[in-house]
Amino acid sequence: MDKKTLRTNMIKQMKSFVGEAKHTADLHLATQLYQSITYQSAQRIGIVLAMSHEVDTYQIIKHMLNDGKEVFVPHTDYENRVMTFKEINDLSQIGKDDKGINYITADTTITNELDLVIVPGVVFNDQGYRIGYGGGYFDKFLSQHEQQTLSLIYDFQLNDFEPESHDQPVETYIVATTK
Repeated sequence: MDKKTLRTNMIKQMKSFVGEAKHTADLHLATQLYQSITYQSAQRIGIVLAMSHEVDTYQIIKHMLNDGKEVFVPHTDYENRVMTFKEINDLSQIGKDDKGINYITADTTITNELDLVIVPGVVFNDQGYRIGYGGGYFDKFLSQHEQQTLSLIYDFQLNDFEPESHDQPVETYIVATTK
């Protein structure tokens, strides 16, 4: 199956994973993240503002802020196809951009210097490669910056596919069983 078809099918499956099962899986992923050495040793962490069908990152961001972590979320320049990370200090600093994607509205620090990036994705293979939403922003960022990488995924997001030459693998992922 090609990447586009895999992406489309998986997004449908992710959107149908709702309710108590999703909530339980999200809590499991968050707990495993907090217990990981990777998280505990990181001070500056990049993480996305999730869409409703993705792992809930809003509670994770709250927890990180309470832990005294510096938390950064993607700041995307669509015209120049560049992504950096912008600091979030409070969840009230969120608004929607022209594409309907949440972003930080406050005038906060922008940086590429992170200890850990929690990388989103739609489909993952067993070598850590991922299929995202097709913009290439994370692959480009990861190819240009040094930091630890980790993804939080549901077990049904694991699938076989051949990575392309520009794809960047994540170092590790935490998987929630959904059955």
